[in-house]
Amino acid sequence: MEVLGRYQIERKLGAGGMGEVYLAQDSLLGRRVALKRVHPAIVRDEQAKARFLREARALAGLNHPNIAILYEVGEADGLPFLVMEYIDGKSLRDELARGPLLQERLLEIACQIAAAIEHAHSHGILHRDIKSSNILLTRDGIPKVCDFGLAKFVESGQETRSELTAAGEWLGTLQYAAPEGLSGQPADQAADIYSLGVVLYEMACGRTPFHDLKGAALAAAIMQGHAPPLGERNPALPEELERVIAKAMAYRPRERFSSVAELRGALLGQSPGAPITGSGSISSSRTTLSPSIAVLDFSSISGDAASDWLGTGLAETLTADLRKLKNVRVISRERTQKAAIRRDAGDSENSGLAETGRGLGARWLIAGSYQRAGNRLRITPRLIETSTGEVISTGKVDGDWDDVFSLQDSVATNLIQALELQVDSSAMERIVAPETKKVEAYELYARGRQKFHQLGKDSLEEARQCFEKAVGLDSKYQMAYSGLGATYAMRYIHRTDPDDLNRAVSYLEKALELDPDLGEPYPWLCYAYMRQGKVQQAVEAGRKGVRVQPDLVQAHYFLGAAHLVSNETDPEHFQDAARALLRATQVDPRWEPSWLCLGEIAFNAGDYAAAERFISRQMDFARSVDRLRQFIGGEMMMGYIRLRQQRRDEARRWFTESLKNLEGVDHMYREPFIALTACGLSGLNLREGRAEEALAEARRALRMVKEFPRMLGRHRVHSRADSAMAAACAALGDAARARELVRAAGERIDTIRAHPETWIWQASSWQLHHAQAVALARLGENDAALDQLERAVATGWRDAAWLATDPALRPLHELASFRTLLDYLRSIPPLNFELARSRPESGSAN
Repeated sequence: MEVLGRYQIERKLGAGGMGEVYLAQDSLLGRRVALKRVHPAIVRDEQAKARFLREARALAGLNHPNIAILYEVGEADGLPFLVMEYIDGKSLRDELARGPLLQERLLEIACQIAAAIEHAHSHGILHRDIKSSNILLTRDGIPKVCDFGLAKFVESGQETRSELTAAGEWLGTLQYAAPEGLSGQPADQAADIYSLGVVLYEMACGRTPFHDLKGAALAAAIMQGHAPPLGERNPALPEELERVIAKAMAYRPRERFSSVAELRGALLGQSPGAPITGSGSISSSRTTLSPSIAVLDFSSISGDAASDWLGTGLAETLTADLRKLKNVRVISRERTQKAAIRRDAGDSENSGLAETGRGLGARWLIAGSYQRAGNRLRITPRLIETSTGEVISTGKVDGDWDDVFSLQDSVATNLIQALELQVDSSAMERIVAPETKKVEAYELYARGRQKFHQLGKDSLEEARQCFEKAVGLDSKYQMAYSGLGATYAMRYIHRTDPDDLNRAVSYLEKALELDPDLGEPYPWLCYAYMRQGKVQQAVEAGRKGVRVQPDLVQAHYFLGAAHLVSNETDPEHFQDAARALLRATQVDPRWEPSWLCLGEIAFNAGDYAAAERFISRQMDFARSVDRLRQFIGGEMMMGYIRLRQQRRDEARRWFTESLKNLEGVDHMYREPFIALTACGLSGLNLREGRAEEALAEARRALRMVKEFPRMLGRHRVHSRADSAMAAACAALGDAARARELVRAAGERIDTIRAHPETWIWQASSWQLHHAQAVALARLGENDAALDQLERAVATGWRDAAWLATDPALRPLHELASFRTLLDYLRSIPPLNFELARSRPESGSAN
């Protein structure tokens, strides 16, 4: 083990322009440090070494919680080395590899980084290499600005010039370089502000402005000053925050913020509501962002199974109460519950809770416990600052079980006081007003919520019964009506009973009548209207849901689904659908249906790489053992993607795995997905010349249709299965039976056209027309097959690659009209599957 002075080197951590970095042990102080050996070229002569040592010692004078501390400057074999604080965490760049940060987390990190750079500037030090890889995040999520290796100490009256090692080559990292630095102009604080602006840009959309350019092309783009607008790359970003970042990155230094302090002030002003300051239980010396808050289920410490519902009830009620305030943002219960399950069940330490909160992008996390002893109840809330893990005491609340609603109000009031929120009397009146006055109804509501989130057929029935009993006990219980409406909407999926949709709409509208400020009913109304075929009403409800509760993933998801269904009559809705679904993935990446829908859209557009990327994300989450609810379909979709890519062995493996996984699942999409997977296997066997196996899989699909007459999308699945069987019969020489099946499938498509709300993955109208075309081509009826392909295009098909390469359609290739259709498909502009360049649609707001 190599030793430098009192430092024992353990292993190499990395290397950069300044030198190599090692993890070392300080034998004197017994701490781990990061030790950087400086390259000889940096201090090639005594004058350069003296300047370097002077500037390094100036850096050692920096003392800020968001700057990695430089402990010491030493020398070994005539070369300096730096001893720095070792940060056990990951870089901001690694964090951004997962995608853009939510606004609250972005602002939290950005303000701390800006404070660190502001501190350095106040000591006359420029960083000159601000980039996401030089910002480390501790295990507690606190950012630390590191590697002042290119920093310059600006003495009084002195300018620091950027150093060029070659024409157009900046000494720092080019992606983050200010335009004036590339032209060799003097560097000052404005250059650091520009680089910090690029980091903010990267946090907002997951990549730097010119991430796809290198070398001379990159330098030219920076010097022209035409960075793609952030609003095009992240439509969910508020326009005011977009303007702040754009100003930090202004081409001309004089048009940027005059100082990092001014930039930090602008960032602080972008949080929802006014910044929180003041005295009391939260230190007045710490300026914080207006809080985003997550509320976890409270835990029981009494072991009383009869009251195990109260933890959910407390969390639901507190969430609803806090949503009535205008100066906080409350993380949705859906996201909070999933994050809680991902947390190690045995980790009850505040640090574990804080990590859960940080993962949600919450500034504060509310958790707690309750204890019932006979008719006495004690509630002990905890308010945790996620950046530090600090617990703010709000006091215990004691009282009688019969006074549980008053106790809840006391908990809410104490939390509001601890947060030092300014609350007007009308808001307080809304909070104090109980959702129900009947404890039994409250219990039924809480138990209903527990069951609803499981999303199984049996659990939905139990949820429905709980909610119905709750509103039976209290006819003005708006939250129970909302839960009941959502339950009936989801119940429709496995029952396909139109009365379920009617009841869903009735209960959801009743909930809004009782409380117009409720956010939950709008997304479910969007879904129910969509399934009723009221597509325009669905889109309007979806847009309202996004405005009222932009943090609710279902709001964006159901709006995207409504656009997706609308596409069957107007293919222009595809981009709107993709835009809304992409926003859903940003709000909650773990909401699996969004990825499945995006995969379907990309698949339909012939962008197999994007489709595979989206479906892989869905399957990654589906395989997670800590998920709150299970979603299915990824393996089936991957099988279809591989079939289109002509990777047939892989397609067979995916289809087989899909059937295996679906057999033992209790899920509302189980039966249609088994049938559609069988249709995929049938098509695969057909293209491999295995007509008997193709016929057997088509029969499997039809058996599912007959055994489960209430499956969602039954007529669509039946049409696709009939067409698959027709193609197999034609391949086996049974033309009469094939024509009979084609006719039956066509009649069902005509019915489906009038009812787009029956949409389901892999059974869109275009897919049904394409399946018809394959069967007709097998029968030698080429003109009729081509007519079906034209109908597929009219209903939204965009896959020119599959039209050109599908072996089942080769008999049509010599037709002039086929080539015309192919040319038309190829001329359609591709869809955009990034948050980049997607603006929010008119009428919606995030």
